[in-house]
Amino acid sequence: MILQRLAEHYDRIVASGNAAAQLAPSGSSRQKISFCIVLELDGRLNSIQSLQERVGNKLVATSMIVPGQGKPSGQGLNPCFLWDNASYLLGWSSDPDTDSATKKAARAALAFEAFRTRHIAIERQIAHPAFSAVCSFLQMWSPEKVLDHSALLSEIATNFGVFRIAGEIKYVHELVTMPPETGEQEKGSESGKAFGMCLVSGVIDEIARLHEPKIKGVAQAQSSGALLVSFNASAYESYGKSQSYNAPVGATTAFKYANALNHLLDRRDRRASLGDCTVVFWADHPNLLEDCLSELFSVGLPSEGLVVEEDQERVRQARLLLTQLRDGVAESAEPEDDQPTRFFLLGLSPNASRLSVRLWVEADAAELKSRLGWHLHDVALDDNRDDRLLTLRRIVAATGRAEHDAKGRIKGFDTKVISPQLAGDLARSVLTGVAYPQSLLATMLRRIHSDGEVAYERVAAIKGCLTRNSRIRGNPLEVSVKLDPSETNAGYNCGRLFALLEKAQTDSAGGELNSTIKDRYFSSASTTPALVFPRLFRLSQHHLAKLETGHKISYDRRLGEVMGQLEQFPRQLALEDQGRFVIGYFHQRQDLYTSKKDKEEGANA
Repeated sequence: MILQRLAEHYDRIVASGNAAAQLAPSGSSRQKISFCIVLELDGRLNSIQSLQERVGNKLVATSMIVPGQGKPSGQGLNPCFLWDNASYLLGWSSDPDTDSATKKAARAALAFEAFRTRHIAIERQIAHPAFSAVCSFLQMWSPEKVLDHSALLSEIATNFGVFRIAGEIKYVHELVTMPPETGEQEKGSESGKAFGMCLVSGVIDEIARLHEPKIKGVAQAQSSGALLVSFNASAYESYGKSQSYNAPVGATTAFKYANALNHLLDRRDRRASLGDCTVVFWADHPNLLEDCLSELFSVGLPSEGLVVEEDQERVRQARLLLTQLRDGVAESAEPEDDQPTRFFLLGLSPNASRLSVRLWVEADAAELKSRLGWHLHDVALDDNRDDRLLTLRRIVAATGRAEHDAKGRIKGFDTKVISPQLAGDLARSVLTGVAYPQSLLATMLRRIHSDGEVAYERVAAIKGCLTRNSRIRGNPLEVSVKLDPSETNAGYNCGRLFALLEKAQTDSAGGELNSTIKDRYFSSASTTPALVFPRLFRLSQHHLAKLETGHKISYDRRLGEVMGQLEQFPRQLALEDQGRFVIGYFHQRQDLYTSKKDKEEGANA
């Protein structure tokens, strides 16, 4: 099913007429190019230029279609045609380790010699002035000359390089055609070809022994590319079928799905990361929901690098639609041309030289709109300090440990400890409409207890778990997005009490405290209130005594109102009630730090 949908996406791109700019044709592949060697027509070196682009605060290589497939793996010498890394193109080694520098330099010299031999051998066959200039350069160049350019290459030779003739717009590999025998050399020699019925297309075709091109762009996977389908051990073989003959996929289909997936992974607006899972998504024809998914998976910050007015408008419309879905005011009727729209989401994680499918969702536009609306409604939470869209990436990141600066303010979360299983399960829950993973609630509570950071993302996720999971169990529970004074749940009101007692303590000290009762008692108060709150109330008498009379009366009144909702302090709170404690604490804190004017404006909105 996955391979079939990717192959269909390839056919749609070809039918759109944009294939030349988006997809690599047969015998070519899309590679990351970071530098260019500019030559004179007589082969003299003109300059070495960077082809890196600035995206935000990072420099990234330019994606370019070049002859041949991906760089072959292995320890042998495998020069590519008119493109390669700096070792092959110039004989340059970047290893700063003095112990292995000599060995690396010798290897780079051999790589350059292999690259030179391959190209000079076919110069007459190519018979093109630009290609002859490259061959002349290779004949005149020696690896010792690269020392004069080491500083520049250290900065720009992070990926592959290509050639260009000074004054030309096109690169050399775009001016000449790779000879047929060179293409066969790229594929490698095969003793024979197998033909049979392709399991994906259902037509008779040559069965692909290796599925090429390799998949690139999956986070933490091999930089040279990984495979979605492969068999590398006899334990995975059956009926005497070795390698990918074990799952017969036609060479045409393998080429289509691999190129379509590489194309999606190369587009920043159709690719996102959740933990170690890289998610790509697409539709069977253009739809605004594609941009909505891009925003939902993004970091939730204003988009950088959008200089095209059309792109900015599309992002604005996507964010508006997501807000409408959250508030339940989006139009329910779908335009007729949107009714048959199908959406596909594929999540991939690295696994040695292969890729693991972590997530696969297929849905139509109406279903997906409804599911996104329910998700955004379930996690909706007022926060007077953060009005950004709560994206899946922010929720997943909040399952990591909170990191603080020197002043104790939160600066982010440690995403290295995120559970990849949890990230995939959360995305699946949102996109299929099923219950959020139970581990999400437990993880958020555990993080709050361990690092004490009651962050907006964590509380919103806890609210979503309580709201959605109770609704699915047939016992709908509506958790307010802001303070609900009429709520009678014991856990919720214990959380409110804790927030009031903490604020009384900080007010009594003028806000200058190294630690508060939250640092010492939050975890125990949210699990065993009956053991902790009597002591907290005794401590509060000292804090209230330091306040002015008006403030003391105000706190006594507020504490009395909350205590009126409690019959007694529970001896122990279950997991879900611990979540209600956190929500009550968050709501009360938000209310305490919201001005009377803002409250009135919110009530009239």
